[in-house]
Amino acid sequence: MSELRAVDLRCEHLFAPQGLNTRQPRLTWALEATGRDRRQTAYRIVVGTDRHKVASGEGSLWDTGKVVSSETLLVPYAGRALRSDEIVHWSVQVWDENDLVSSASEPATIYTGLLEQGDWSAQWITRALVPPGGRFPPQDTVYDNPYWARPADYYRREFELRRAVRRATIYATALGLYALHLNGKPVGDQVLAPGWTDYHSRVEYQSYDATALLNGGANAIGAIVGEGWYSGRVSYDQKRAGSHYGVRPALLCQIHIEYDDGSTEIVATDGSWRSGNEAIVYSDLLLGEKYDARLEKPGWDLVGFDDSAWWASEVIQPLPRAPKVEATRGVPTRKTVEFEPKFVHRTSSGKLIFDLGQNIAGHMRLETEAPRGATFVLRHGEAMQPDGELYTANLRWALATDTYISKGGRQVFEPRFTVHGFRFVEVSAPEGLGPEQLRLTGIAVHSDMPLAGSFESGSEMLNQLQSNIVWTQRGNFLSVPTDCPQRDERMGWLGDAQVFFNTATYNMDTSAFFTKWLVDIADAQTEEGAFTDVAPSAVYTRFAPNPPRGAPGWGDAGVIIPWRMYERYGDLEVLQQYYAGMIRWLDLIERNNPSFIRDNAVYSNWGDWLCLGNFTPKNVVATAYWAHMAELMGKAARLLGKRQDEARFNALRRDIRSAFQRAFIDKDGRIAGDTQSAYLFALDFDLVEAADREKAVGHLLRCISDAGGHIQTGIHGIRHICPVLSDLGQAELAYDLLLKDTYPSWGFSIRNGATTIWERWDGWTPERGFQSVNMNSLNHYALGAIGEFMFARVAGIDVQADGSGGRHIRMRPLPNAELGWCSATYRSHAGQIASEWRCTPGGVDWKIAVPANCTARIELPKNFTDVHLDGATLQAAGIPRSRSAEGAICFDIGSGDYLFSLIAG
Repeated sequence: MSELRAVDLRCEHLFAPQGLNTRQPRLTWALEATGRDRRQTAYRIVVGTDRHKVASGEGSLWDTGKVVSSETLLVPYAGRALRSDEIVHWSVQVWDENDLVSSASEPATIYTGLLEQGDWSAQWITRALVPPGGRFPPQDTVYDNPYWARPADYYRREFELRRAVRRATIYATALGLYALHLNGKPVGDQVLAPGWTDYHSRVEYQSYDATALLNGGANAIGAIVGEGWYSGRVSYDQKRAGSHYGVRPALLCQIHIEYDDGSTEIVATDGSWRSGNEAIVYSDLLLGEKYDARLEKPGWDLVGFDDSAWWASEVIQPLPRAPKVEATRGVPTRKTVEFEPKFVHRTSSGKLIFDLGQNIAGHMRLETEAPRGATFVLRHGEAMQPDGELYTANLRWALATDTYISKGGRQVFEPRFTVHGFRFVEVSAPEGLGPEQLRLTGIAVHSDMPLAGSFESGSEMLNQLQSNIVWTQRGNFLSVPTDCPQRDERMGWLGDAQVFFNTATYNMDTSAFFTKWLVDIADAQTEEGAFTDVAPSAVYTRFAPNPPRGAPGWGDAGVIIPWRMYERYGDLEVLQQYYAGMIRWLDLIERNNPSFIRDNAVYSNWGDWLCLGNFTPKNVVATAYWAHMAELMGKAARLLGKRQDEARFNALRRDIRSAFQRAFIDKDGRIAGDTQSAYLFALDFDLVEAADREKAVGHLLRCISDAGGHIQTGIHGIRHICPVLSDLGQAELAYDLLLKDTYPSWGFSIRNGATTIWERWDGWTPERGFQSVNMNSLNHYALGAIGEFMFARVAGIDVQADGSGGRHIRMRPLPNAELGWCSATYRSHAGQIASEWRCTPGGVDWKIAVPANCTARIELPKNFTDVHLDGATLQAAGIPRSRSAEGAICFDIGSGDYLFSLIAG
């Protein structure tokens, strides 16, 4: 029996998909084993509906038999056609390099969900007696508010079970946000479901195993529906603050019940469901939630509740058309981490200030005892003002305020359909209640992606930077990758996401998250081929006469991110799926720029956004990105066997490169703008002739020196600066920029209390205080793109850009005496990679782990003269080595744990 074993079984990038959008899902597994050079030589996949039989190697749906292959990534299912509403289990056996077979892996589970639109018998329902505009005029009721925000709608239905139930699954979604209850208990642990999509195109549903929540006999299902992204406030345009997709939130839900005798029954939303309002006066993503506990209707989600005063629900056809209802592609949004805040002080106005110690996206839970009618107001902010008051000016029109009105006695309040970006909370409590009478808990909320990486080093500042990057990702990866979680924006900006993509993949397994978001990007693409700046695109920007199309670096993400998905996760199907849309974007750019300089069809043209010092000319940035995309399209065409397209894009890149040199590079090698970013783009995208590279490098170094040895790039240049310097043999300068704590630098923000990445280098300075209130997020991930350098070069963990999904690893650490040591791990879809180096008097000790079935290319800096493995030379260990053109020591190894001694010259 082999020790090699399959672990981390995934289906369509998910460990346990709750629904499929294909009858041929793809299966992935990683491998674990002790020893070196462990390999998979064959596999056997078993799929069936009986978990115990699958665990013992018997599959009723598919048994591949022994397949001679080393493949572990995205193997397509080819068994009996999957049916809707099935629960399927699968397991893997593998054979090793000695042809020994492993035991079967622990089975993984797949919920097939509802595979066809026709599987839905449920109807969209909404609360009746609502005006066409979706909101009543003021009527002097408890639900009146100055924001015209709707109260949450409550739905209920009772049904009878007359036989023993084998299993029951709930399929649900909403135009808006929803939460389900069954017999008085919450269903599932997801929040803010179903997430954000273009609701005119599609909406995703979630699946829940409800078997254990059912009673024999009478049962009651309930749902609460809020406005969310559908009709609530989104973005920063106060002339069109909300109702971007519709005005009447709606529910779609059905319970599939399978009885022990094999018969089935479906309970689905229709006009018989009752609807009403309760204690949620309103709950809005930007405004916050107002909850009047005196309006609670105990037992509304239980059998026997008197709903005679409620309305019959209205069956509707969503406008302008019913969206496609598809299974969730991404991971659920959940409450993940809790914080116990510390009381800071009472302000001069009597407010209580609490500090979580960490800037998060989420909400607060309040537990207290108070008389009926007592009111608590919780305001959220990222920082404090010098006078001790809460700083909220940078929230713009986002109120970020939760209001709770007591029903009397001991009670708990936790908002349901809102999220705030904050570290500090200000509580206005009734007179006589101090901090000791309040129990507050901060709760982080985000898309619950599995953690993938860890990073530690000898620098506390660098460790805090890694923490800041991760928490910024947590705060902004909520259904879509938003720019910020606090102010009235929170949109899925494409430019920020493509810059941060690789960093994000190191921190968390983002494969399913980005799979979902790529659908949003495609849905937003315009008829003429333009990708947008943001996705999902708000309706009014999509259908206005001149809607804002994607700027260079932003719209370009529609090409860059599919390519990166292939590079990082080996997902060739992503390139196949979006290739036509990628072509349309390149077509649009090319037909508008016959000179091969990208001056036209640049739309908002943000340039190297938020740079310091001199501005890089926008057409330099735009043309560089165009050349980069042409190169990626040539590679994608080759992979897909499209030879004519490959030739086209290779020629296009050549023409853009030549035009770039003629237009922007003078005889002394200066690039127009003479900025750090101009040289970084030109060098990293290979837009400079080999004979002129040395000049460009000299100018780049001069630009950095002229800035006092500081970074001056914006959010697009930042991804390139440290990697490019390292590749140019300037690792010490890259480290100097990384470890600086003077303005502008990452260390500067950390020295001034940052626990997340700031939007701007000067978000706060001692000289001027906070930056402009018009745009100053303290939780913005773009400048955190340095995380890619920290993993790939500082720690030395990178994957080859060949679509192997982590099976081919590139390890090229940059040990640094000032840092002293570094330890990192990265769990790719092929297995866990580890790297730990420590400086010693004579060189560096370096421990690494390469997963089974993987290989690693080792590249060591040229200052090392020799390498020993386990105390012996590489030659004695039988490992050939060579020197690269840059002088690096290079060699290849198989899987296993290694301890190298790097001898310094």
